[in-house]
Amino acid sequence: MLVDSFSKEDDLSPFRIIYISIAALFMLLLLGGQVRADTEFVVVVHRDNPVQRLSASEIKSIFLGKERFWPNGLPITLIMNKNEDIHESFTRLMLQKSPAQLSVYWKKILYSGASMLPLAVKDDEAVKSYMSLHVNTISYVDADSLDKQVRKMEVTP
Repeated sequence: MLVDSFSKEDDLSPFRIIYISIAALFMLLLLGGQVRADTEFVVVVHRDNPVQRLSASEIKSIFLGKERFWPNGLPITLIMNKNEDIHESFTRLMLQKSPAQLSVYWKKILYSGASMLPLAVKDDEAVKSYMSLHVNTISYVDADSLDKQVRKMEVTP
């Protein structure tokens, strides 16, 4: 039998326990840093916003505060969705930053006096509620919560 081929000393050796512990810790760290694949977001704007499409690089520039005005000259109002899964997915995929890196980035901008922090709201419903009253806003929500309150922005490569 397979079980009989190992001695009791081999099963509980300190080296083997340390090895298994390090491997388990490594797997937890590796899996803990991944974005959930089922978290699909869409970039949204007010339903009356005249801009129909933006490139991925334009969206990145907007959410990093580098592009601050719509083509019609009106200021862009950013809304950061603090729903943990959506926010993480958006920041990692669109901005190539972790949520912590984005927070530090915006705090540097704030403390330098270059700009104010973007508005942060707790979830998709708060995004849509605020956006329905403010034409110049842009944000991101879970694709499943998209409705007539907002319009999905076409994102080009």
